[in-house]
Amino acid sequence: MVQHPFRLLLMAILLAASAVWPACALLAPGVVQVLPPGESVNAGTVVNASASLEIIPSGATTFAETHTLSLSTGLLDARWNVIVMVDGRQAAVIPKEGPLVYVNGFLLSYPTTRDVSVRIVVEGRVPPDPSGGTVVVLEWAELDSQGQVVAGSDFQVTRRVETHSASPGAPTATQAPVPATSPASTPFPVIAAVASLCLAGAFARDQRR
Repeated sequence: MVQHPFRLLLMAILLAASAVWPACALLAPGVVQVLPPGESVNAGTVVNASASLEIIPSGATTFAETHTLSLSTGLLDARWNVIVMVDGRQAAVIPKEGPLVYVNGFLLSYPTTRDVSVRIVVEGRVPPDPSGGTVVVLEWAELDSQGQVVAGSDFQVTRRVETHSASPGAPTATQAPVPATSPASTPFPVIAAVASLCLAGAFARDQRR
């Protein structure tokens, strides 16, 4: 069967493109855990998040060497521990502080016969007044050689932030009740005046007898 010249040209172009532009890996989230649990967190709370990220290759290697794995968080004073696992063993450990961590594609690029994954742990404080009332606890994405996010690779873990601010019109202070006056707390001049009146009354009664 004779191939149409245009079809042969198209196939040649596709093969050349696949050789020039590396295929993007599939970043499949595994177990993701956030402590404290729940869909909301209090402002100022320390949050710990952990996740596993499976890298499923779609090209000649598990991950393109010219690409980068970007990790980020909206937590304050963030501390990271990122571990690259190859065939169940540690291949690279990346401790980091700050809102961003970049994992070079060279550390993730292996033959497709290898099993590559990334373990992520991040800890930080919830900001007091985040934009939109939510905080990004953990986010990852694959960046191409131009630093642009590869379509479909972005993944976010967010939580709603509770600020517990006082409602408008609510009293800011409660007035303590005035305690009843007890005999022990009655001023001495008042006691003396009452005693004088009692003595005067008793003297008047004696005079009438």
